[in-house]
Amino acid sequence: MLNFLKSIFKIFIRFDSSELRKLTWIEYEADLSLNHEKAKEAFDRAWTTRNFEIDLYWKRATYFWAIIASTFVGYFALVTSESYVNPDGFNHVEVYLLICIGFIFSTAWFLINKGSKTWQKNWEVHIDLLEDNFTGPLYKTINATRTFSVSKINEIVSFGLILIWGLLGAKYLVQQNLLNFNPAGKINWFVLFASIGVILGLMSMLFGYGRGKSKNREFEMYRRKFTLEEKVNSAANQQS
Repeated sequence: MLNFLKSIFKIFIRFDSSELRKLTWIEYEADLSLNHEKAKEAFDRAWTTRNFEIDLYWKRATYFWAIIASTFVGYFALVTSESYVNPDGFNHVEVYLLICIGFIFSTAWFLINKGSKTWQKNWEVHIDLLEDNFTGPLYKTINATRTFSVSKINEIVSFGLILIWGLLGAKYLVQQNLLNFNPAGKINWFVLFASIGVILGLMSMLFGYGRGKSKNREFEMYRRKFTLEEKVNSAANQQS
């Protein structure tokens, strides 16, 4: 039971630290650069994986843009409808639920952008270290001293969407008079649980399960039983 509770707790907050150790250039060179064939294979693999990461980056961006744009459409369709101006016993909670969805997905997109960029940079560092032996310093040689970062601008846009959803959420709570802390006031349980869900989701992404930790990996392997049908039939015929 205690292990189960620890597993649930780790979804939202993890205290385990990284088990990575700093690698020296001598170690890196001994592993790759001194072996020409292995270094060439690693160089080609780094380029392939780097390009694959960039391709995934834009596929994820398209996925999140579609969801967030649809959420915006749903939100504005609700707040501009005639029924929204009329009193509602549940404070038009469906509007707040859409705001929560938009906020969570915008935050997820922002964090995934940062994580994707980290892996892209990882493979670019390998290219920088290995390319001198094969193509020369081609990737490290550029003709511009300053430019604009596509990935960083994407991060700014996604972070801006987080702020927009936060402001829309605050606007909703003020309009529906849900920010008064009068003990005698009526609690909107839908809004309360939706807010708690958003907080737990943020904790999970920022401090818990969504936070990648580089640890030493330990595995247990198992093998299932596998018998050819011909062998089974043959054994049955011999017994008969």
